[in-house]
Amino acid sequence: MDRRNPRCRLAPLARRTRFRWVISLLLFVLLWQLATWLLPVPTYILPSPYVTMRAVAADLWFLGPHVSMTLLAATSGFTLAIALGLLFGAVMNASVLARDLIYPPLVLSQAIPLIAIAPLILIWFGFGVFSKMLVVAFVCFFPIAINAYEGFRTVDPAYLELLETYGASARDRYRHVYIPATLPSIVAGTKIAASYSVLGAVIGEWLGGSKGMGVYMTRALSSVRVDRLFGGIVIVMLLSYGLFKLVDRIGRWLTPWVERRGL
Repeated sequence: MDRRNPRCRLAPLARRTRFRWVISLLLFVLLWQLATWLLPVPTYILPSPYVTMRAVAADLWFLGPHVSMTLLAATSGFTLAIALGLLFGAVMNASVLARDLIYPPLVLSQAIPLIAIAPLILIWFGFGVFSKMLVVAFVCFFPIAINAYEGFRTVDPAYLELLETYGASARDRYRHVYIPATLPSIVAGTKIAASYSVLGAVIGEWLGGSKGMGVYMTRALSSVRVDRLFGGIVIVMLLSYGLFKLVDRIGRWLTPWVERRGL
């Protein structure tokens, strides 16, 4: 193995990072189990990891449609947020007037409580998957758009001036300067949004719907099945974690120079 090759040096680092993630998750489960052993709390208030997993295993046969519906709403809304976030970031970067018109409402939109805007979206667009997708897009849009715009804004003007001297078009500037320089910021924004996407889908399902993890947890809560409620929470956490790690892996593939810089 050639130690001078950056990819060869990155491989042990990637393995150590994955190992630390596993250790972190195992420590979390261990602390949870210890809390149920040491604290005088009944199972119907704080179930142990074993009791929670047993409840999930008992409901495994009908959890599939709920999980698939939540994943569909989360991924479709997340994809829509990426497309709109990059578009708005590029538009704000291209025009000062567009920035002044878009940026303030964009910031003010974050002051709207999700619990207030989500019911309105459901009233306007119904209780289907499309409304859940819009709730997710609303949650995920802001970090992607702001990080994209800030990445565009911090591009070194010297590179742009160099391309202008060679008569580069706007397409060339985006291809050779803006996109490579902005990718780390975009990846950071999408990672933040990925961790919010499943939560947005669950909130939309919680307020109305027939399938989804939000519906499953609502039914568990109404029947006072705390073990099933905790099982739903664990599944939602794992879905968020999986989507975050997927975006993180894609981001590492798109920006290998960031990883080499961190060695």
